[in-house]
Amino acid sequence: MTSNGNRHGLGDIKITGSGSSGGGTFNQVKIMGDAEISSTADCGLFKCLGTAQVNGSLIAETASVNGTLNVRENLQGGLLKSQGEVSVSGDLQLKSISINGELAVGGNVSSDFAKINGGLRAASGQTEELLVRGVVEIPGMLNGEHVEIKMYGPSRIGELVGAKITVKKGLEIPLIGKMTSHYDGGELSAESIEGDVVYLENTKAAVVRGRRVNIGSGCEIGLVEYTDEFKQDTAASVGRFVRLG
Repeated sequence: MTSNGNRHGLGDIKITGSGSSGGGTFNQVKIMGDAEISSTADCGLFKCLGTAQVNGSLIAETASVNGTLNVRENLQGGLLKSQGEVSVSGDLQLKSISINGELAVGGNVSSDFAKINGGLRAASGQTEELLVRGVVEIPGMLNGEHVEIKMYGPSRIGELVGAKITVKKGLEIPLIGKMTSHYDGGELSAESIEGDVVYLENTKAAVVRGRRVNIGSGCEIGLVEYTDEFKQDTAASVGRFVRLG
């Protein structure tokens, strides 16, 4: 199914309490309570106050969650706004993401803009702008034009690639869910980090590459390769640095 902006004449689903529904194409899907949708749902608005499970894909121009949403296949559309937990077994492809809580995706995350206050877990990700205040677990590649991470727990990214990359240690303990409930200083582990302008704190990485690279306090870096500028804090460890070009 593909999302259609013209939904005049389509029906709505409204579930209050505990209930279930078949999938299909709708104008609005509203859940207040505990609900299960048996197959793929395509709608203009998906609103959940409570707990919802979609046994297929969810395609929504706007998805609003206050509680828990579990999508067994893919989630795609326009805007996702969540206060709580969203889990997607497949891929997530949206224009804008705003999460206060946790987002867990079994496959790839793709968006123009994503702001996460809490936890982000996915296999890989591509985004124009990613702002995280919490923890990140992405064993594959995370590619973004602008990536800013303020850590409140152990984070892990296989390859981090972007134009402007900023990684900082959080200074206080936010109340933002299970993935960040045990604050232990906030540290990012990565195989490689590559960007145009890179600033890192509390980061362990084998290789860091960039035009302008600033290695801040708490970092342990094996190799830094840079073209224009390299700075290293006295409280950082760098095995070797090489100027290229």
